[in-house]
Amino acid sequence: MEGPAPRPRGLRGLVQRLGPRLTALAVVDLVLVLGAVTVAGLVLTGGLGRTAGSDQSSQSPGPSGTAALEEGVSSPTIPATAAKPPAGALTLTEFAAPSRNIVCRIGPDSATCTIASFAYPTPPVTSASASSSTSTSSSSPTACTGGTVGHLFVVTKDGVQIPCLPGPAPAAAPAGMPVLAYGTATSVNGFTCSSDPSGILCRHDESGHGFKIARAGFGTL
Repeated sequence: MEGPAPRPRGLRGLVQRLGPRLTALAVVDLVLVLGAVTVAGLVLTGGLGRTAGSDQSSQSPGPSGTAALEEGVSSPTIPATAAKPPAGALTLTEFAAPSRNIVCRIGPDSATCTIASFAYPTPPVTSASASSSTSTSSSSPTACTGGTVGHLFVVTKDGVQIPCLPGPAPAAAPAGMPVLAYGTATSVNGFTCSSDPSGILCRHDESGHGFKIARAGFGTL
């Protein structure tokens, strides 16, 4: 008497033992597992959720892009002579550079600017009566006891001074101070200050004396 026929082995045998219904369920489960593994791999490698817009935004310049335009990327270019006040100049008596590193004020007899941080060598103190064309130092930077040098610039009809500023270095401009945008100027009391990415230029209109300051350097007219 013959024994029972041997059962098929492998995948065919498994299908016959499970039956059509269980086989279909097993296939669905396998597809779901493979899908979950694929999604997990994309998440771990950072490939999920990236779109053209997100790639562009991640490559767009942020604050560092703005900083690249701050005054003082290079030493300022000093014009040979002072130009006349531009047409359409503003009448601000107090303003900050767009970076807020420089703050300027125009009074009845002078225009002054302070710079919070700079990268140029500390200049010597100049006397209040020194002309910008014949400026001489009245002392060394170390002679400014209890104060700082190089943070304050003053121009009058007589010339430019870099005096000793008592106390600590000045702070950056407060949030509420008006900003003199790049490419604009303000002209008050016979003084004109202009702003561009290379620095802030302030001058006495009649005499032509003036200064330009930037984070990387300064110069005088």
